[in-house]
Amino acid sequence: MNKILKVVILCLIVCIMAGCAVVELPQRKPLAQMGQVSGPPYIHAELSEQVEEVAGDIQGVKDSTALVMNDQIAVAVKVTGFDRLHLKAIRQNLYNQVERTAPGYDVHVTTDKKLFAQLQMLKEQIKNAQQYSIPAQIKDSYNVIIEDMNG
Repeated sequence: MNKILKVVILCLIVCIMAGCAVVELPQRKPLAQMGQVSGPPYIHAELSEQVEEVAGDIQGVKDSTALVMNDQIAVAVKVTGFDRLHLKAIRQNLYNQVERTAPGYDVHVTTDKKLFAQLQMLKEQIKNAQQYSIPAQIKDSYNVIIEDMNG
């Protein structure tokens, strides 16, 4: 009983000491520097289609969607079956291919199903909007998706 009490007290002391420790978290970039689309949005439809074709050629990718706004490329892909075991390699391969296809752009890649659906819905909203009047809401939604892709 005496040994158990000593172990419990020692565990409590260790937990208290660990709880009081100062943990230095990495600083997040301000939103303006984190890949946010600023200024009037410009949609690059041709480059979006080209990026989707590149993504479709990657082994393991079943479906893809891409949206290019100003200097930001957001690519979301669907990966199913056993290919989901290789998500990191697929994302890295896709990132490298897109960067080679469109140098000078900030590339954001995801395999998240929710972000895939959000990006597809955003593309539909843009298609339904008039060519020169893209609402600020679409730009804000795109910025949120980019932020989610960055973690």
